Amino acid sequence: MKTIVVPFDFSSYSLEALKTAQRISTKTGARILCVSVIPSEIDWDLLPEEAKNKHPDLIEEREEALEVLPKYIRSVAPAKAPIEAVVKIGVPHEQIVRVADQHKADILVLGAYGKGYEEGKFIGSNLQKVLRKAHCPVLAIKKELDGNAFRKIAFATVFDNSGKKAFEKILPLAKAFKSSIHLLFVNTPEHFTNSSESDEKMAAFAKGYEQFVIHRHIYNHKEAEEGILEFCERKGINLVSLAARPKVSSSAYMIGTTETLIFKSEFGVLSINGE
Repeated sequence: MKTIVVPFDFSSYSLEALKTAQRISTKTGARILCVSVIPSEIDWDLLPEEAKNKHPDLIEEREEALEVLPKYIRSVAPAKAPIEAVVKIGVPHEQIVRVADQHKADILVLGAYGKGYEEGKFIGSNLQKVLRKAHCPVLAIKKELDGNAFRKIAFATVFDNSGKKAFEKILPLAKAFKSSIHLLFVNTPEHFTNSSESDEKMAAFAKGYEQFVIHRHIYNHKEAEEGILEFCERKGINLVSLAARPKVSSSAYMIGTTETLIFKSEFGVLSINGE
């Protein structure tokens, strides 16, 4: 793991995300790109210099942010890892994904909410859009994940080739923290599978990863989201990973499940595109 991207809007949730990224960086040696976006419908990156000069207000905001952001980061998150401040102008979720792509980020760490959050609201709109568009794993959190939170990782998916591609993306994190991995299939009435069949699939899925401590679990519940929540609470697991495949309507673990888990839980939710 070489690069972690953390969108930062000066909210308490983005600070929790930054602290979590620092913990990952300490274990992996990855650098952190702390990205602050000045909201605008203008695609600043593609604007000619002459056209940029017609927006002095945005230039002033950007210069102020470039001065304030590094100082603020140092004051609230004393350097435990190399942190680079990046300030962009444009549509926030587009800029976040663009920075992650340009720097080949290994993971995006985001707060579940941004500035202006009101109690009881669903997850932030920027997070929703990043979950759908990011090409790297996205870790969404409400509070800082300490070292113990990384000791156990639940991986919930249907155990097929797409799920395996997603699974391989969590292994660097599991290796760095020496995590035990808990493969989880939530058996629902809508997608019912015999336990023996599910266990066989999970056993085949885990083959070849003997260097990791892997446990297999089948959990019965009428709803996938509630089953994942209950399982993690019972097992004391504070980090759950899902293979998110919004284009596959038959999957029990789609983007909607990821968003619901983030909204309903206090643990970290790691969403991975398995395509």
